[in-house]
Amino acid sequence: MASQQSPTIYLKRPCPFCLKLRIFLTEAGIADRFNFVVFDDGDETHKALRARMEEAGQEPGFPAAELTPGTLETGTDALIARFAEDADVDPASMPLLAYYSDGAFIKHRQMFKELRELKAAKAA
Repeated sequence: MASQQSPTIYLKRPCPFCLKLRIFLTEAGIADRFNFVVFDDGDETHKALRARMEEAGQEPGFPAAELTPGTLETGTDALIARFAEDADVDPASMPLLAYYSDGAFIKHRQMFKELRELKAAKAA
C-alpha cells in the first residue's frame, strides 16, 4: 500500500497571518495532518518559495500550503475555511482563535507592517 505524504504548510517567522493559521490548526486538533516548514524572512527557504510563486504568476504570500505537489495556495482566511470544512469544524467556535483574531492579531499585524516599512526605508 502506497503511503500518502502529508501536505506541507510554510510559515514565516514572525508573520501574524502564519500564527493565525497555526493557532487554528492546533485548536482544531488537525495540526498533525501537516508537515510544517518554518523559515525566516529573507532566508534560502523564503527566497525559493517567493521565486516559485512569482514563476507561477502568484503574488508571494504567507502562510502557504502545498496541498498538491508543485502548487502553493495562500490566503490565511481561505486556508482556514478550507481546512475547517475538510475537518468539519467551525472556526467561530474556537476561543483561542477568536482571542488572537480579535485582539493580539490586530496589534501583531500592525507591528508587522511597521517593521516591513522600517526595513524598506533602511534598505532605500
